[in-house]
Amino acid sequence: MTIKWDARFSVGHSTIDTEHKLLLTTINALEMALRHPEDKEPLLFFMEQLHDFAMAHFRHEEALQLKFLYPFREENATGHEVLEAELTQIRDDVRKICKKTILSTEDMATLHKHISYIAKDWLMVHLLKEDSKMKGFMGDE
Repeated sequence: MTIKWDARFSVGHSTIDTEHKLLLTTINALEMALRHPEDKEPLLFFMEQLHDFAMAHFRHEEALQLKFLYPFREENATGHEVLEAELTQIRDDVRKICKKTILSTEDMATLHKHISYIAKDWLMVHLLKEDSKMKGFMGDE
C-alpha cells in the first residue's frame, strides 16, 4: 500500500514537511522491498534508513519546537520517545528475521504486520493527530 503525500500532512513548515515526505518515501520503499523477501538487503537497508532518519528527524523537530516555543512540545517529545522505542524494536525484529536463510510463513506475517503498523498506525496517526497540531505555531525558515 503506497501512501501518497497530501495537504493534510503539512504542518506549514517547509523543512519539517520535507522531512515528513522523506519518511513517507522511505516507508513506501520499505513496503516495496517487502514484496521481494528473498532479497533481504533492500529490506534491511530501508529499515535502517527509516530508523536512523526518524531519530534525527525527531531531534530536529523537537529543536524547532523549542525555538518557536511550541506549547505542546513536551507531549510531542513523549510521543517521539514511544515511537523511537517501537521503531527500534521493529528494526531489531527485522534484523533477526532477515538473518534466517529461509523465511517462514510466520516470519513473513511478522514483517507484514510491522511494516503495516509503521505505515498506518505509526506515521499516519502521528502526522495527522500529533504533528498537525504544529500548524500555525511554527515559523518557516
